[in-house]
Amino acid sequence: MAENIQKRERTKKRLQDALMELYNEYEFQKITVSMLCKTAGMHRSTFYLYYSSTDELLREIENNILKDIQFYVSHANDYDLSAASKGLTTQEIYDQMAPEMVKFYTWQFSVRSYITPLLGPYGDPYFIQHYEDIIRDNVVPVIKMFHLKYENNPYIINYLVGGCLKTNKDWLANGDVTIEELVKIQRKMLFNNPFA
Repeated sequence: MAENIQKRERTKKRLQDALMELYNEYEFQKITVSMLCKTAGMHRSTFYLYYSSTDELLREIENNILKDIQFYVSHANDYDLSAASKGLTTQEIYDQMAPEMVKFYTWQFSVRSYITPLLGPYGDPYFIQHYEDIIRDNVVPVIKMFHLKYENNPYIINYLVGGCLKTNKDWLANGDVTIEELVKIQRKMLFNNPFA
């Protein structure tokens, strides 16, 4: 029984890897089941044992990644929300958040072969919108906690959320700064911007 579960998971992983490999090169609508099976090295009948369409496979990948993003981001914000009223500075509170943010970016970098195509030139608007929503849902409470001047300005919030997403996307594609540097960049974006 356990062997069958492991085999099933390995087969699904091969299909998922193949889809992400193709998604790096092609618009999703141009990826066929035949292309996917050829890349994965398996028959079409095997694909249909697990998925009814490439859409179903993509949605499963996206939902799993979004669930993990939500988990890590919410843990990064798992601190005492009354800390600001206790006299802690933004730096001190951000220092409390930093270890969890490092965990998030470490995980994100480990699955970048999946996230990068989803945010790339052929990226799926469904995934991008949900990723933005997760960022917004977790950034806005921090901004409100500190009563920053822009806490009720949707344009500035959208600017910051878009900036966080773009920073993540570029970092995943390039890997040109350390995780610790990225955490510092994110902090500066939120707390040391000209609108604060």
